[in-house]
Amino acid sequence: MSSRRDFLLRTVGATAAALPFGQAVSATDSRLEPTDRPKVSAHDATNDYARRLDAARLATGITGASFAYWDGGTLHTAVSGLRNSVTRDPVTVDTVMHVGSITKVMNAALMMQLVDDSIIALADPVLKHLPELRLRDMQALRRMTCGMLVNHTSGIDGEWLPEYGPDQERIVDAVNRCADLGQLYAPGEATSYCNLATVIAGHMTERLRGKSWYTLVKTRIYEPLGMHHALVDPLEVPRFRASIGDLTDVTTGKLVQTTRPFLAPSFAPAGSTQMTTAADLVMFARAMINGGVGVNGTRILSDASSRRMMEPTAEFVSIGTSILKVGLGWMISEGGVLGHGGGGPGVRSQLYAHPASGRALALLTNCDKGEALKSAFLDPILESWTGIKHSRPPRLKEQVDPRPYEGTYENNADRYIVTVREGGLALRTADKLSTFDNSNQQRPAAALYPVGNDTFEGTTATGSEVAIRFVRPDARGQMRFLASGDRLLARSQ
Repeated sequence: MSSRRDFLLRTVGATAAALPFGQAVSATDSRLEPTDRPKVSAHDATNDYARRLDAARLATGITGASFAYWDGGTLHTAVSGLRNSVTRDPVTVDTVMHVGSITKVMNAALMMQLVDDSIIALADPVLKHLPELRLRDMQALRRMTCGMLVNHTSGIDGEWLPEYGPDQERIVDAVNRCADLGQLYAPGEATSYCNLATVIAGHMTERLRGKSWYTLVKTRIYEPLGMHHALVDPLEVPRFRASIGDLTDVTTGKLVQTTRPFLAPSFAPAGSTQMTTAADLVMFARAMINGGVGVNGTRILSDASSRRMMEPTAEFVSIGTSILKVGLGWMISEGGVLGHGGGGPGVRSQLYAHPASGRALALLTNCDKGEALKSAFLDPILESWTGIKHSRPPRLKEQVDPRPYEGTYENNADRYIVTVREGGLALRTADKLSTFDNSNQQRPAAALYPVGNDTFEGTTATGSEVAIRFVRPDARGQMRFLASGDRLLARSQ
């Protein structure tokens, strides 16, 4: 519904006409791969992934996509479309693309390296290691542990912050601005996705290591694993073939290239700056599910810490039939599938891994409609890992009393307005902060239909799917929170 609110993933905007350019290739040219990379197959399975990706991308009107899949024995890669819709330059296997919030898994790995080195414990109070940190509710902060920063149970109302210009956007600047933030709930009381908590965790790693977060990612993850096509410092972009995202103009339904390729670097640990190839991202995922050991034999994390990251620590409010749990950095869905999505200005990306079978895949796109490729291309692969296929719950025929749900629900950056319409409810969303080119465009309201358990689903006039659930009624029966995806928004009116 909202253009910015997804560092995790949300479909945004209208269906646009398919771009006229499309290509699909397999990574068989050894000049594009370092010599220590696993040999990439060129057999029929790889060619089939390329054909399917190209067909799905054209059908959904997505600008460009890059795919990599380790099937347990072979690395398959495929690319399709444009890395830059203005220059008409194609995506290639060595094109680095934004990964957004997938960065949070790497950020959690940096924190677990501190655990491995006995510098911190997850149960330590955050103030033990960042005594200068301030929140509006200091009593809540005193109860907050290091582990809560990376499993979304901190309760900090910190979806996003205003930007203050390049010279005021260090990671520490975002941390200092936390002093103005309140709490959605008490630490450990519930689970709600929190970008600011991740930024605090990233700052803790740089503070305790005495090196910048950007340097830590390069020297403690990229270089040991041999990730040669990856960056977190935007100043390194000229070294690579890099993509740029396309956003949907809500008024026309057309895709327009973003004027802001990166969000604020102060949010780098939450995912604002990282770019990789799909193959490099799969290389990282394989190390995480292989006990912290990379494909080149280099260990970056202890077996105990890598396993701890994959173990459920909390659970998001379930919406529909799916149950999403959270480990440390990783999201965990049914069948033991690990994953994380990423969003940004014209960015939708996905990373999945399956420890039980040793499989991992990444799908990177430079279009805010990129999530459409999940159902069109990824879901059959993921279903083959577990045999689990999710279906949407049926809509209820009877009407529900709208009074418990009607109202305004907010976090520090987003506003959801639920109103009564004839026969049911309607939902309108708004960005409270202008961070994308299309942030201030008014989005059409979505008609909501009940599916049971205080859950509603619908589709906007521009084609975006909506699914929300209301939870925690007060003494009068009014719902105190609205759950959207993995976020909680508190009733304000």
